[in-house]
Amino acid sequence: MRIIKKSTLTSVVGLTTTAVAALVLAVPGTAQAAPSAYWKVDCDKSAATNDPGAHDLLATIWRSNDATKGARASFKASSETLSISNWSRAMMGYKLQWTTANGSRIERTWEFDLGSGGSKTVDFEIPEGRTVYLSVGTPGGSTAHCSGKA
Repeated sequence: MRIIKKSTLTSVVGLTTTAVAALVLAVPGTAQAAPSAYWKVDCDKSAATNDPGAHDLLATIWRSNDATKGARASFKASSETLSISNWSRAMMGYKLQWTTANGSRIERTWEFDLGSGGSKTVDFEIPEGRTVYLSVGTPGGSTAHCSGKA
């Protein structure tokens, strides 16, 4: 198969228009959310209040062409609280993980899918000093990642 780009038209040699449409829909995530190029991601990591050596994390993802559509995951180390919210008009996946004491492997994983307009707060008991990984992302693969210490 050969793909040729012609200004705004793309022709695929050897495939019909129906076959091209089926090919696009067969790619995981393309029918569920905008392509990854349409999403921007950010991670803010700061020293946790009243918890020396720990970090507060804020992972954010938003539409590059409309900043009013996005999602956020916020982890507060001092209270070990995760707050998630979604205003993206797409389903978003959230994940919080932490490592074993020596950091050699993931000890626990919490995952949650949240529809647009939803929010949730979850309290955790994470052993002191563990590395924490926080992420929020689209079904199409765009993901904001953060890491810090609990």
